[in-house]
Amino acid sequence: MIPEGTVPALVPDHLFTWLDVEQHLAALAERGSWPFWLVEVNSYWESVRLLTDGSTSDDEVWAWLSHTFGPLTIDQDRQVLLLDQSSIERLLPVEILSTGGSTADHRMPRWKDHSITASLGSPIAPPTEGLPAGIAVCAFHSFKGGVGRTLHCLAVAKHLSETGNRVLLIDGDLEAPGITWMVDSQGLRMDYAYEDFLALTHGSLDDDYSEALELGAKFLANQQIGGVVVMPARRIQTLTSPPRIEPVDLLTADRDPYVLTSVLARLAEQVKANIVLVDLRAGISELSAPLLLDPRVHRVFTSTISDQSVRGTAQILSEIARRAPARDDDPDISVLLTQYSEPDHRSRLEEVATLLRQHALEASSGQTPQEGDSTQAVDSDARNPLMASRFDPRLLNLPASWDDVLEVIEAADIVVPLRPLTDALGRVKARPPAVADSGQEDDTEPDTVRQTLAVTAASLQYADTSTDQEFLVTNALDNLIEAHRTDPPIEVVIGNKGSGKTFTFLQLCTRGTWQAFADAAGVQEVSVMSRTAPVFWSTNLTTERADELVALRDSAARSLTGGEAAVPSALKTVIEEALASERSHDELFWRRTWLSCFAKAIGLAADVDTAEEALTRFARDSNVIFAVDGLEDLFPLFNTSRSQSTALRALLTGCTEWLRSLRGRPIGLVVFIRHDLARSAIVQNFPQFESRYRNYALRWNRTEALRLAAWVCQRGGALREDSAWVKEANVDQLSAVMLRIWGERMGSEKSREARSQQWFYAALSDFTGQIQARDIATFIADAADKSVGDRRWHDRVLTPNAMRNALPSCSENKIYEIGQENEPVKALLEKMRNLHSEDRKVPFTLDVVGLSLSEAQLLEFNGILFREEDQYWIPEIFRHGLRFRTAGRPKVLAIANLVRRRNDSA
Repeated sequence: MIPEGTVPALVPDHLFTWLDVEQHLAALAERGSWPFWLVEVNSYWESVRLLTDGSTSDDEVWAWLSHTFGPLTIDQDRQVLLLDQSSIERLLPVEILSTGGSTADHRMPRWKDHSITASLGSPIAPPTEGLPAGIAVCAFHSFKGGVGRTLHCLAVAKHLSETGNRVLLIDGDLEAPGITWMVDSQGLRMDYAYEDFLALTHGSLDDDYSEALELGAKFLANQQIGGVVVMPARRIQTLTSPPRIEPVDLLTADRDPYVLTSVLARLAEQVKANIVLVDLRAGISELSAPLLLDPRVHRVFTSTISDQSVRGTAQILSEIARRAPARDDDPDISVLLTQYSEPDHRSRLEEVATLLRQHALEASSGQTPQEGDSTQAVDSDARNPLMASRFDPRLLNLPASWDDVLEVIEAADIVVPLRPLTDALGRVKARPPAVADSGQEDDTEPDTVRQTLAVTAASLQYADTSTDQEFLVTNALDNLIEAHRTDPPIEVVIGNKGSGKTFTFLQLCTRGTWQAFADAAGVQEVSVMSRTAPVFWSTNLTTERADELVALRDSAARSLTGGEAAVPSALKTVIEEALASERSHDELFWRRTWLSCFAKAIGLAADVDTAEEALTRFARDSNVIFAVDGLEDLFPLFNTSRSQSTALRALLTGCTEWLRSLRGRPIGLVVFIRHDLARSAIVQNFPQFESRYRNYALRWNRTEALRLAAWVCQRGGALREDSAWVKEANVDQLSAVMLRIWGERMGSEKSREARSQQWFYAALSDFTGQIQARDIATFIADAADKSVGDRRWHDRVLTPNAMRNALPSCSENKIYEIGQENEPVKALLEKMRNLHSEDRKVPFTLDVVGLSLSEAQLLEFNGILFREEDQYWIPEIFRHGLRFRTAGRPKVLAIANLVRRRNDSA
């Protein structure tokens, strides 16, 4: 019975359904207002069941219900609760059952408890063990979407990877993924996703979860960008259905309630990551509960200073303080405030920071802050330092791909306020050391250095003339290898003429195996041992290089099949006969023709009709990677011949898809192709095709161009730093060492001339911002040669006059090469070059040079023209070769900066 004089319980205003009954009973449990005899309550739509320990009578239970819900809400005679009436009486039956004692508490880390027990007033039983191998798990959450949660999570991942940490980054938002779309646009492989991990863990029959871990380690090895291993939310982005499996599905009675965090940490250990970052679903969702209610997790709550976002965040922090507060050895709760501006929001920011700091301290310690307690205020400041990220308009309109988003993040520098978090999560690894200084002056004669550099740089202009066994690993090459650590590549490498396709092809082939190629590129933990078999290559290679490739292919054939590889002329005959065939417009015929060439290249006896069967038999217990280059020599009429474009399309799409259909991908293929050939072959959906292979496209950005220039100078003996240093140095360090090559300015240090590095970018890039590798080598070779004998500049290797005078020859080469790969552009350039000298001036209008608007747009697309109002400009790398003069002094940097700003805002 309820003692006389007891104050009635706070009864609910309405009881519409069983959900209101359940909510009221749960609130009582949370306040500790349950009688000792009540063990558990379970509410359903048809009844509410009360489990007692058997120590009390049914009358006492009904008396407590009357006190709890109000006397007019219960009807003991009919054994029901009276719900709010409509036109009819609405009843909820009550069942009272005795358990004969207490029951085990099976509360799980989730927001919605399946059963209501007295333990709701206490925290959930915490984990009994720490995370394995010292792995740090950090989860980013927000009450509302659109507050910058994902961007700041990415900023942390980027910073940690750059400071010597290896990060496993997980897109845990299964309903509205963000990171997943970025890596999909980037072209990163997505063979293993968070959904896969959850399904494999859920279906595991043992405590080792070996399938989830082994498959994860195998495929995640190919899903890396730099030091970040990315696990997308799901593999197939076109699915619009809700998630098929959720984290809470793992919470079964026979498992550790914190299985999700523990197995994620073990997976990180498998992929050699020391930090796990998870971008969670916004809102109060069971998708986020298992991680947010694990006190071992670094929990980061992101909010703007708007009232709704603040109140929602405070509510979640209060719930965590009640359910899963951090213990002494657990990480503290962090709060990140975003999208404020100074000084407009200063007072509001301080107000919000104080409020959320208090809630964060409560969740970090389980202690409720007391008003006026200065000690706790100091503790809050120390344990939960304010992380506040200012509003930046660049973050409002984000690009699609991973790389482009990271560029915006870097420009906005949003990682700075996150340093307390990154310091707590990661270990710090020093950047490559500053430029080594022996303390002695280099007394080598400048002309000796210049002559050696000129010879070395000239040898690096063309792949077949270079004898250097080292090569510079670009982002594209690094991406290609890192995406194929555990299985052979089946990829297309697209690049313009002079971008390094043939050089990379030769490096791949001459290393013999994929693993050896990866080792030479400095990529570790590659398990693919497949031999490389060159099939076709450029006819412009020297006889020595061509003979070397033949020998490599013969060796691969003997090793793989014991047969004799077909000679180059025989394979070329296969292509020529196919072009002459009446089936030359049939893509299936061409796919089988290509496969027959592959088979013959490794000594398999196969023709067009038997190649697929022969390669399938071979693939059952063997593996190989085929490499193809020199397609412009095989198909010179690709732009006008239907059969030649069909042949290329079959290679780029038909062959790659057939090879991917072989389970386990035992046969790899890397096709090196010029951009114009690929665009001509893929008539429909070329942007989609290009996007698929974008991650491996040979495009030199400004950082890579600077690194290549430094590497060429290092190989030529003009820099003392070793090759490894050049490959790892950051932009600032590269800029510093290049001062010894070209000085601070294109004149004396105190002159008003352009800065040499900016001039280099502006002079060699087109108006799309692209710089070709061959142009860099050609420029350095010519500038070094022209610097010989100039005694006026002792502080640099390349003199200003020599650099300026090297541009014309570079420009001539550039125009010749673009003409080789693009006939329409070649015709327009010849037209402009043949203009009367009085008309060859920049800037110009279209009527002066006789170009139509469509012709000008074609040249703009290729980076050769830039329109500013009604006038057009030509980049320096083309202007000299076209023999155009400038009105006054050339505005190289001014126009380059204008173009760059225009491109950035496009």
